[in-house]
Amino acid sequence: MLTLLWVIAVLSALDRVAMSVAIIPMSAEFGYTDTFKGSISSFFSIGYGLMILPAGLIVANASPRTIMACGITVWSLATIATPWSTGMESLLPILLVRAMVGAAESVVLPTMQRLLSTWTDPEEKSVALATMFSGFQTGTVLAYLLSPAVVDLTGGWRGLFYTYGGVGLIALIPWLLFAQDAPSSKQSDLPTDQMGFQESTQVFRDAPFRGFFESPGVWAMLLAHCSKNWSLYNSLAWTPTFYSEQYEIGVRDSAFLSILPSIAAIIGGLLAGNVADAIIRKMEPSEERLSLIRKVFQSIGLYGPALALGVLALHIPEDPTIAQAFLTVSVGLSSFNAAGFEAGNQEKAGPKWAGLLYSVTSLPAVLVGTFGVYFTGQVLDWTQQDWTFVFGLNAFINVLGATAFLVLYDSKKEFD
Repeated sequence: MLTLLWVIAVLSALDRVAMSVAIIPMSAEFGYTDTFKGSISSFFSIGYGLMILPAGLIVANASPRTIMACGITVWSLATIATPWSTGMESLLPILLVRAMVGAAESVVLPTMQRLLSTWTDPEEKSVALATMFSGFQTGTVLAYLLSPAVVDLTGGWRGLFYTYGGVGLIALIPWLLFAQDAPSSKQSDLPTDQMGFQESTQVFRDAPFRGFFESPGVWAMLLAHCSKNWSLYNSLAWTPTFYSEQYEIGVRDSAFLSILPSIAAIIGGLLAGNVADAIIRKMEPSEERLSLIRKVFQSIGLYGPALALGVLALHIPEDPTIAQAFLTVSVGLSSFNAAGFEAGNQEKAGPKWAGLLYSVTSLPAVLVGTFGVYFTGQVLDWTQQDWTFVFGLNAFINVLGATAFLVLYDSKKEFD
């Protein structure tokens, strides 16, 4: 089951990050400004943000297997429709199509949180989450590595979307054949696939929204999530453009330089997850000790990137490989979030509400990340592509999120 989830994570990242590579030849063809490029990335996030909370509510009381299958179908079809949307006189269709991709992909993380809470033991959660997030980073690496070749082989950027959307539809076959909502020993506790109107409204009434709002630990995870998303969304949307604008590098080389940070994130996330779980297995069970572990790894996951980005804010090196090294450190250390707030999500909530809690912290985080991508485009247009301000702001926001988590977080289970 974990293998299937990892594959889905790869595919969702592939379809999302493909736009970061395709936007360079698209901009050359259509004359997109940095502001509009930021809008395209932002509309993905708007769709994601609009659906993340409903997705969490649905996953809490419906079959995660079915919800994931629906999401894969919709985002794959919307990816295939992307080239068609650019052929219109209006710019609105491409924004709407990207919003549809984002809306469909919003089911992925709440569904994964629900499934992992059922399939994994407490001392395995950091590694399981790190493995899932390594899937997103692997998809990012593949998007940067394969996309230039796919563009060449298919005769242009349009073939990129046809190819990745088609692969997503093919992936539905093994998912439908082999995915299960829970191990056989827990099948009797599963929700049904369908809910009527009364059941749906009851789910909403039963959801512990007030408890979420009043919990300092939830606020800690929310603020850390917001900080992570600001940097993550900007990294996914703007890294190839940074290399292209700052160093006048073409599509293939820009994509290639963007690969190493994602590889570092895979290694960093798996390292953090394994080390955190090893410590938890050896220690005496204690909320205080568990809280301390989450705070340590979360500090690495936000203060570390802030330091690397702060160096770039002071001076962008003339050699692109040196800039790549600092971005690699930033993204690699950011993956330590898997053993911080992301693992803490399953400690604060039981299986029923784990997906919803992740959605609750994701919604404002998505809005923050979305604004960050759009604001970055505006800043680049205002400053004639001055990236030092962009990196400095990213570093500052990471510091704020890390500090809030240190002050507010505790590992006490509140929502079971």
